[in-house]
Amino acid sequence: MTIKISFSDTTVRVAVEINGAIESLITELPQREWVGLTIEEVQEILNDPKYQMKPLIVHAVETKLKEKNT
Repeated sequence: MTIKISFSDTTVRVAVEINGAIESLITELPQREWVGLTIEEVQEILNDPKYQMKPLIVHAVETKLKEKNT
């Protein structure tokens, strides 16, 4: 028996070979709607003293978006 699994950003494919016969299943992955920052969240980041340097602000925004989208 051989099992092969492959995936992309949108699908997962599982193929199983048993005694020369191949069974395959392809599943579409659900797409989540992007969640952006609210005005309040942006203001919170801009008012936080630890993010006064611009590179840190960018990092803070990226971190917040990752939290909301994972």
